[in-house]
Formats: sequence, C-alpha cells, structure tokens
Amino acid sequence: MTAVPRIDGDGDDGMPQVPPAVWQVNDLLSSDDADPSEVHARLLVLSDDDLAHYGLRSYRMNLMALLGGHMAPDAVLRLAREAAISKMWLGWEYHHHYLSRLDVVPPPPRLRGLPVDAVKGLLAQGRGAIIATFHLGYMRDIPSDLAHAGIPIMVPLARDAYGNYESARLDCPEAALWKCFRHVCVEEAAGSLALARHLARGGCVLSTIDGNTGLDGPRGGDRRSIVNMLGTEARVKNGLIAMAARFGAPIIPVIATTVDGERVCHVFPVADPGRPLTGEEATDFVEATVRDLYQVLAETLLHAAGEWCGGDLFHQWRLPRGIDEEPLSVAEARLASVLDGHGRAALDLSRLMPLSSRGERVFVDVHSMKCYRLPEEEGEFADLLQDGSRGITRDWLDGLGTARRASVWRFLCVLASRRGLSLFDGVSLSAA
Repeated sequence: MTAVPRIDGDGDDGMPQVPPAVWQVNDLLSSDDADPSEVHARLLVLSDDDLAHYGLRSYRMNLMALLGGHMAPDAVLRLAREAAISKMWLGWEYHHHYLSRLDVVPPPPRLRGLPVDAVKGLLAQGRGAIIATFHLGYMRDIPSDLAHAGIPIMVPLARDAYGNYESARLDCPEAALWKCFRHVCVEEAAGSLALARHLARGGCVLSTIDGNTGLDGPRGGDRRSIVNMLGTEARVKNGLIAMAARFGAPIIPVIATTVDGERVCHVFPVADPGRPLTGEEATDFVEATVRDLYQVLAETLLHAAGEWCGGDLFHQWRLPRGIDEEPLSVAEARLASVLDGHGRAALDLSRLMPLSSRGERVFVDVHSMKCYRLPEEEGEFADLLQDGSRGITRDWLDGLGTARRASVWRFLCVLASRRGLSLFDGVSLSAA
C-alpha cells in the first residue's frame, strides 16, 4: 500500500535536493507499523522548506488566491501549512493504520453525525443516491463508515487512489469492509460504465467531486461547468451530476471535518431531480446543482481550509484572473511619488509570493498564475521586496549602478502597474 504523497525532488517547485528530514518522514509514511503519535509529531516539526517537497508552495498559491481577500496573508500561510500536513497525516492514518488493521468484525463508526438513516431513506425511493463530498477532512471515513453500517456503496477513484484501496483489499480480503464497499477506477472506461450501471440499479455512489477525475484526466475539457468560489472562478467536472440527472438520483452533500477535536459530519440539503431528466431540464439541474455544491465547499473552506488536502491541485482547475493593469506611466508616477516622499515599496504578499526554481528568484501572481523571475545575483533585491519593514527605498535605488538601477526600476514599475506592490508613504512611516 502506498498512499504517500509524491516527493517533489526536482518537480514543479524546483527543489533539487531532498533533506534528510523528508526522507525520514517518507520512510514513516510508507510503513504500516509506524507509531501514529510518532508520525504525527514528525510531520508537525517539518520546516516550511521540508514541506515544499510535499507541495506547500502550491497550497500557498492556491489558498492565497482563494482566501487572500478574506483573511490576513499570515493566516492563509498558516492554513496552507496545516493543509500540507493534513494531506500526509490523514492519508497515512487511514490507508496505513486504519485499513491495514480491519478484520471480519466491523469497527465502530469513526464519524459523529454520520447520515445513515438519511442515506437509507434516499435509497428506499429506488432511484439510487449520490453522496457528494470533497478532498477535505475525513472524506475517506464517510464511505467506509457507511459500508460498515451495511450500506452497499461504490466509490469512483483516480488510478493512484484506486491502487491504494485495491492493495488494502488484497492484503485483507476477509475484512468486513469489502462486503459493502466497492471501488472503481474512473480513468478507465470499464470503471465509468460500472458506475453508471450501479446508479441505474438504485445503488449508492460516493464521490470526492473536486478531484476532476475522469477518462480525460484532471485537465481535460469533457463535461465541465464554471463555478464561482469566493470570487475565484473554477472549471469543474459535472459528469457525475449529469448522471444523477439522467437516472433521477438525489444528491446529498456531506463533509467531515474536525470540530472540537472530533470527526464530525456536516450534512447539507439534498439536490433531488425528482425523476430522470433530459434536455434543458437536465442541463439546468446540473448547472444549478454544481454551483450549489461548490458553494458548500467555498463556505466550508472559510473555517476548514487547513483540512483541504486537495488544495495543492486547485490550480489545475481554477481559472486565472485577468490582470487589472494600469498604464505603465501612471504606475511609474505613483511609485516615484511614494519613494520621493521617503516611502518604500514591497511585495503585496496577498498577490505575489515567492517561489524558488533552480537557483533563480521567482515570484508568482496568485491570481493570474503569471511568474516573474529575477536572476540569482538579485538576492538582495528579492529579500527587500519580501520585507515590508524595509522594502525598496529611494536611497537604496540611488546606490545602484546606472544599468542595474534602470533594470530594477523597470521591474518595479511593471509590478506596480499590475497591483503587485504595497506602497508605504513617508507620512505613515513617521506616524508609525
């Protein structure tokens, strides 16, 4: 059984070397015998540089784009760190500690507020049912708890997640879970057909719908809807919702997160087509339901983003925002006025955040996903840009050579024109 996040040794984050602490943690995450308290403790003490090998920079970029207008940058960065750790911890705890210890006797439910009666009531109508959840919190416990409660359930999965469950089933085929729990790979045609047949026969399906999984992969264009999440637009898969419309299956949104130290289910209003739908009726139902489901996710993230393990992949399906760019001459005049008045300029960290890539200084606009690259020798410039207490001042600029000053100035003006700088005037500095 794997269930261990990929180490980004030299991938999107450009991390060329893996620190010893990361290898040590990865060894723990590959083990079914590690002590849970040790695994959790080791994860909590990983540095931000260590966590960069597990996608921390992607979490930062995506959560800042989504939540930067709703909370302070420091709070968003803290949630990004929590989410990166949560992905590793909950994945290991479920696949390597929980599944590997199941036997012929069903264990007690792990979740409080599990909607067993509500799901049975929907299934009793004979139209099947879909439980829609997200890559958030204890999403794995929802189907296993329902299966242990005697509800036959099918879970569509991407290929890697399918392999994790299949490995667990082969290791312990007699476990009670497999009597009612069936997993299918929807990146294969047979898996998608099995899903449709199961629903058509009145079965129950649970899906983490924000994975954008399907035959065309997470970046494909097949069966998509545009949703708005806290001001950020995303292009999401709607195939399962279209299937619900086709078969007349009701959809119940369920999310499981931590509340006062407990694993708690939150159940939201059912979206019920009432009967099989076709044509414009089906289209309208699909679009309205998808919007409502992602509104549930968006509102949940305002208080549980630190458990959104899917946040590192959000850039695969969110839409870049257009850059609100002012004329370069206007931005230059505004910047010059602040610096001439003994003010300073620094990055707006709710818009631009640092990345590192093979020795270069790289900053990314979290909204547009456009990158800005500085050469390695501009380390001092990059450091000042990120330090709001010092920033770039007129005195610092005047200390540069002519050619370098012109290059730095052009870069600052471009950032200012694209609203990537925070400008602090001298009056406010004196008052401070």
